[in-house]
Amino acid sequence: MQSRGLRLADPDVGAPARRGCAGPTDHKAVTVDGRTVMVPVHTGGASESPFFATAPDADGTSRLQRGAIPIANISFPKTPRFYALQTFDGIPYWKIAQLHGADVLATTVFQTCVRYGNRLTACQFCAIGESLAGGRTINRKTPEQLAEVARAAVLLDGVKHMVMTTGTPNFKDRGAALLTESAFAVRAAVDIPIQAQCASPEACFPAISRPDAVVAARARRCRPARTDTMVPMQPPFPFVPGEYRVRLAAYPHRSRTDVAVFPVARRAA
Repeated sequence: MQSRGLRLADPDVGAPARRGCAGPTDHKAVTVDGRTVMVPVHTGGASESPFFATAPDADGTSRLQRGAIPIANISFPKTPRFYALQTFDGIPYWKIAQLHGADVLATTVFQTCVRYGNRLTACQFCAIGESLAGGRTINRKTPEQLAEVARAAVLLDGVKHMVMTTGTPNFKDRGAALLTESAFAVRAAVDIPIQAQCASPEACFPAISRPDAVVAARARRCRPARTDTMVPMQPPFPFVPGEYRVRLAAYPHRSRTDVAVFPVARRAA
């Protein structure tokens, strides 16, 4: 179903899905047997999928079918209540952070990237600027705004953890400082695990003889902010030209450093 997509009897069922722009896009969150997954619903392939969801009943339950064969009962996470709120200066909460899945709050702390406007360096899959151009988000989410929205999402909608990502704002720390101050603010407001996603800094320091020292500095900067895990956003693949020039051997060094710094990463490893 995640590959073929899902046809919906009621396209408006559950929380609203993004069409285009930054991800997750063209998908809806679907809860199957107690687990929530993201399934394509607005793609060309989904319109021809053999999987079909009936309109939900009074309890919010839909029937998943393959052709005419019933498979399972499913449900769709509803629009979160915090989406109806706004900051004192009138910014809707949903422009600051979004619900992903059933209980994950996600945000792009900085919605622009120094590589985005250059076809030679931009990640080929990235649409970070389209959400901003479409008025669906704001460029810079302040720590205060993120803390305010996170607290509301936890209290009103039972959010259990948060993902913070960022565009690459500079060729120095690649956004680690922004993530750090944001994590400090959120964890001061609510005690939830935070995963931070930041581009690998060693690509920006080709003259440094020990790039692992730069990685360690970035990781240790985020850890005191009570960030639970640090994840590299872009692997060194050809469709990520800005990272493709990074030595492949640098990535195991980076991972070992993060595992040493972040206890959640150490347990997962």
